Amino acid sequence: MIQPLISVIMPVYNCEKYLKEAIESVLSQTYQNVELVIVNDGSTDSSKEIILSFKDSRIRFFENERNSGIVFTRNRGLDEANGEFVATLDSDDIALPERIEKQAGFLTMNPEYGMCGTFYYAIDSHGKFIKEIRFPTNYRDVATFMTLGNCFCNSTVMIRAKLAKELRYREKYDIVEDYEMWWRITKRARLTNLSFFGTKYRVHGNNISVAKMNDMFALVKKINSQILTDLNIVFTDHELEIHSNLLNRNILYFETEAHFNELESWIRKFYEKLQADGKYNNSLLYHLIVQKWIVIAFNTKRYKRLFDNHLITLNRLAYFGILLKRAYHKLINKEPGEY
Repeated sequence: MIQPLISVIMPVYNCEKYLKEAIESVLSQTYQNVELVIVNDGSTDSSKEIILSFKDSRIRFFENERNSGIVFTRNRGLDEANGEFVATLDSDDIALPERIEKQAGFLTMNPEYGMCGTFYYAIDSHGKFIKEIRFPTNYRDVATFMTLGNCFCNSTVMIRAKLAKELRYREKYDIVEDYEMWWRITKRARLTNLSFFGTKYRVHGNNISVAKMNDMFALVKKINSQILTDLNIVFTDHELEIHSNLLNRNILYFETEAHFNELESWIRKFYEKLQADGKYNNSLLYHLIVQKWIVIAFNTKRYKRLFDNHLITLNRLAYFGILLKRAYHKLINKEPGEY
């Protein structure tokens, strides 16, 4: 089988501590027909020197004239890519050896899919293992999950280059530009996660400022508005606020009785609309959204409402299964996984 050229796009900004390991992880892939497109976004540390120390013809190095931000830099990488597929790897993460080979093989054999991710290992700033992350692998489950949030890790993703170059990352969604693009891909092609661990993803313990959190929430609302519109769900500005605070796990917002009651009504409306659509995995959809409601009920100490609400009637058996699982995790002081 002919091995198509794969472009691995790596944006770089002041990542001298981890950069060498990230580059080496691409160059040592079992799949060798790759080009590593590195775009330096005005780094002020030794990142450029580290990149230039590699003497491998598969590296194609570009520099922005000035620090231009992640969206501009990702799009610059897309513009420079020559491959049939483009893979992403951030400059502090590590691609495991068979990642490119397995993803390229899948996309080559499955033309109906426009993008695939993988499972990944979360590691800390010292490279120490934290946990395994598994996302849904069934296309219908992925489509279901994406209505309520992201189920891909950016450093595991491979996309058909033609599709990625056409859609591009959008400047107005800086910070969450990847999820916004992936949502648009769901309207054009199938997406999936392959069931192997393709990347070590580095989790940094940096605190997020209040201003940054407010900026992120504004973007979450913008994406949610787009998604709800695409799903043909009619909503008011207030319902968008309820929905976005739910997905953002903003417990304080639901301390008031009015907001909590409105949340229950909104979840019924959202679930019943998508349930009638027939496109989604209704069991998974119910689990995902009711789990979020139960977490809020627990954290706002509305214990009686856990047994007296209108969500139970939508799927009684599933509801009490989710509730028991949540109570168990609460008892042992451990957060359950999302999937």
